[in-house]
Amino acid sequence: MKRFILLLCLIVIGLGYTYTHISNRVTKFDLPEGELKWSKTRPKNAKMCIPAAFSESNGDIVGSYRIDGKTYQHSKMRLKISLKGEIFYISKQWMSDNGFQQLTLVCDSKPMKFTDSRRAIRRALCKDKNGTFILESNYPMTLTSFAVYCSKHCTNAAYLDMGEYGYGYIKNGLLKRHLYIWGLFTRHKQTNWLYIE
Repeated sequence: MKRFILLLCLIVIGLGYTYTHISNRVTKFDLPEGELKWSKTRPKNAKMCIPAAFSESNGDIVGSYRIDGKTYQHSKMRLKISLKGEIFYISKQWMSDNGFQQLTLVCDSKPMKFTDSRRAIRRALCKDKNGTFILESNYPMTLTSFAVYCSKHCTNAAYLDMGEYGYGYIKNGLLKRHLYIWGLFTRHKQTNWLYIE
């Protein structure tokens, strides 16, 4: 009962945050001003904090990642998501001192196709000519379907970790929008974060 009341309070508090239902399929979340960063340490007072790279059940991060110019766990399995200022780049090589590897959903406005047919709530880091933002599906869908919807609203998109690790938030002044509220109680399993201070 206590968990239910806590969830209800968080939902009500988050209702004031500005977001846009750009279709009945996906919702767009504008990012607060600031530099995009990635870390293995949970930031304490971030304006935005959401899980980024996949991780194993033991907490190991899947794929390569880069912190302060040093690369860890060299892997060629996925493209690299390089964070630079308020934008990101998707490429085969690192283009900044900070980033991680993740599935590419959209590259140069073209949606990617995936064999995974499971349906789940999906989230992506996206960019267009106007800047960077988050898209999240409004109901469970396949990766391929989500990539198609993302491609209608952005030029490039990188998948962000979801499932039981999917809880995140975006602050706008005193208001906080909770993303994937059902993951709140398993957030201790998260191992890495995309954030803005």
